[in-house]
Amino acid sequence: MTTAHRFTLQTLQREIGSGPYAARPTLLSLAELPAMESYRADLRELADRAMQVQTWAKADALEKLLSRNRTEKSLLFTHFRHTLDQLAKRLHTLGLNFVIYHGRLSTADKNAAVARFEREAQILLSTEAAGEGRNLQFCHTMVNFDLPWNPLRIEQRVGRIHRIGQTRPVEIYNLSAAGTIEDYLLDILDRKMNMFELVIGEMDMILGELTEERDFEELLFEVWARARDENEVRAGMEQLGDSLAAARAQYQKTREYDDALFGQDFVAD
Repeated sequence: MTTAHRFTLQTLQREIGSGPYAARPTLLSLAELPAMESYRADLRELADRAMQVQTWAKADALEKLLSRNRTEKSLLFTHFRHTLDQLAKRLHTLGLNFVIYHGRLSTADKNAAVARFEREAQILLSTEAAGEGRNLQFCHTMVNFDLPWNPLRIEQRVGRIHRIGQTRPVEIYNLSAAGTIEDYLLDILDRKMNMFELVIGEMDMILGELTEERDFEELLFEVWARARDENEVRAGMEQLGDSLAAARAQYQKTREYDDALFGQDFVAD
């Protein structure tokens, strides 16, 4: 598998986890590649089927969540602009007060969006653009509509509201479509790692124990790409989760050693 094909397949898998509207453009792009000529009709059919999907379970779950949380500000993350646009239509239909934030906005517009979110809006609907460099500790709830495959990017999102100046417990909701790679990822990070109980910065140290040469998302995708059926996917994800849990255990041992050696709590930078 070439690097370009690998990247395209990774992107498509992430989009499938997000929603049909996100996946459609990639399916159409794939259909135009000369190397995919024999699959062109199938890819175009899948793209058409994506537009015909009448239900969106993730968005339905989000609607229920927001309806129970109308008095709290929520930072809502999605990775894809197509998903963001469809969610914006959904939020507008629900009559919710929200602000859109994405990388194509000017600096002035980004600042204005954050100011309006702090002043009056209930929801900041954002792509990854708000995942770095913004202090949003006046917000106490974060919803990951879709999850980055890199745990460090998830941690960066959390760091927007779980930071110095935060005066209340932070609530984090993660949505995943059953059977997708992000569903397996969430299971690994939650069940094997207890990631959302870690201190900001610790995840980088743990991943360093797991691998120094390959990104975690590459390891995740490799499990899926090599599996011949669902059972092999499940077994491979379980093994990857065990490796991550072992890396956390090794990190904890190292931290305990540093605490004993230096006589103070060791805090990751």
